[in-house]
Amino acid sequence: MIIVVALGCAKGQLTIAGAEAIDKAEKVFVKTALTDTYEYFKDKGIDCTTLDFIYEKSQNFDELDEEIANYLLSQKGDIVYCVNGSGYEDRSVALLSQKCEVKILPSASFGIAGGKPSTANTVISAYDIVSMKGFNYDTRTSLCVSDIDNAFIASEVKLVLQNILGDEESAYFNGKQICIYELDRQGEYNYATTLYIPPKNLVDKTRFNFADLYQIMRILRGENGCQWDKAQTHESIRQNAVEEAYELVEAINNDDIDNIIEESGDLFLQSIFHCVIAEDCGEFCLEDCLSGICRKLIDRHTHIFGDVVANTPEEALKAWDNAKAKEKKYTSASDKIDKIAAALPALMKAYKIQKAAGKVGFEFDEFGQVVGKIREEVDEFCNAKTADELEDEGGDILFAAVNALRWKNVEPEIALSRAIDKFVKRFKYVEEKCDGDMKDKSLDELIRLWEEAKVATKN
Repeated sequence: MIIVVALGCAKGQLTIAGAEAIDKAEKVFVKTALTDTYEYFKDKGIDCTTLDFIYEKSQNFDELDEEIANYLLSQKGDIVYCVNGSGYEDRSVALLSQKCEVKILPSASFGIAGGKPSTANTVISAYDIVSMKGFNYDTRTSLCVSDIDNAFIASEVKLVLQNILGDEESAYFNGKQICIYELDRQGEYNYATTLYIPPKNLVDKTRFNFADLYQIMRILRGENGCQWDKAQTHESIRQNAVEEAYELVEAINNDDIDNIIEESGDLFLQSIFHCVIAEDCGEFCLEDCLSGICRKLIDRHTHIFGDVVANTPEEALKAWDNAKAKEKKYTSASDKIDKIAAALPALMKAYKIQKAAGKVGFEFDEFGQVVGKIREEVDEFCNAKTADELEDEGGDILFAAVNALRWKNVEPEIALSRAIDKFVKRFKYVEEKCDGDMKDKSLDELIRLWEEAKVATKN
């Protein structure tokens, strides 16, 4: 067994239990003698082995911690290994715990090098932040970042934290207050360099995360919250999700990045709103939704998290469809069609139904047959006599037109929306040219203005 004794980040943070373990140990190893915590060993005249020789020959912290772990594991008998910090956040300790029994004796206070005490809820190495894609943390709690041993890693950490907190957020670099943007402008970096970021009050933040959105909705729905928000139900706000989704689509169509950001946020809000309503009603919670979507992404990406091979987008989509069919236990194409949401817009629903039918071979052989079907349905519509026949045949025309778009990989909802926008722009142009009075114009003149509008509104 290896006993890990945490020395803290400043002299005087070693506990009595830690000191006793050091006194009784046959072999004592200290990760580094380059911090003031090592003065304890010098003052007491304790015979110990420092591991700075490994530090000096290592290219990075990953290599350092791996080499230290291997070195300690090669030692015989029970040993004491002394590290800075609390003991729990040290990477070499984590590696040791994966390979042998480890007992940690934490320090009296995990503080900032320089003497400022820390109540950090999240403690992490700078190298873990940089290597971790999408690092984030709950900014309502504090953060302590260790292992900032050079300006380059400080710069990398700064970029991550700026995204989470903003440029001007205050932090403590070895006890000195700085702004986040100044992190890579400090004079000295070493093994003991630590950055501490205090927790932030909700109303004082300039940058927010998913947890903040959830907290805000809990406040708004809480005892002293907003009366309107408290009165809402799943049914009362259901249309909002549809509207926000279409507004996001419009922003994407317009290539409007600022609006895409705003509308994506609005769509997030609708999901969170339903989760909070459900929690209040005892139906489900936020974690149920997040667990469901994460499990779905893992289970359906069998070519990423499983043994299925997919080297092209088409193969990846096929893998997804196969996994979905297995998960949903589809027994037939009709079964899959029955599970298509009834509330979808008609064009979108037609598109999905045709895709499902096409995947099992219910499909024309060539595009000419698809176009021929449209002509056939138009003829039948023109020959219809009753209102019911006109409605039936009109629907067949639309359904056949959707099929033609599907053959060309065009989304019918988006295509029709673009056509509507185009018509409105051209109509406004014609109306403006007519000084708002189109009734007095001949058809030939209106057609001429329409052709003119097609050129004028092209962009």
